[in-house]
Amino acid sequence: MLDIVDSIPPGQVLSYGDVAALAGTRAARAVGSVMRRYGHAHPWWRVVRSGGLPPAGHETQAREHYDAEGTPLRAISREPGYAVEYAVARWQPLHPDAQQERNTHSR
Repeated sequence: MLDIVDSIPPGQVLSYGDVAALAGTRAARAVGSVMRRYGHAHPWWRVVRSGGLPPAGHETQAREHYDAEGTPLRAISREPGYAVEYAVARWQPLHPDAQQERNTHSR
């Protein structure tokens, strides 16, 4: 899973569910567990919650990365006050098998 996270380009994101699908599973919570335990050495801010919300508890640090990478953001009325513009920032891997796998699992 961490190799998938490492492959997300700067300024783009995937959801926990997308990462799980690319890894061949539906276990989005397992992705969260892996990120919580090992994600500090990887671009953790590029994996977002549903609706484009940044990782819980890391909103301020994630915002610094988003601003530095030019990740498209939108204002929201609840905390943390912003979300990633997911439809624009969602990474689309070029590998056709990965794309098909993600589409199959993200439904």
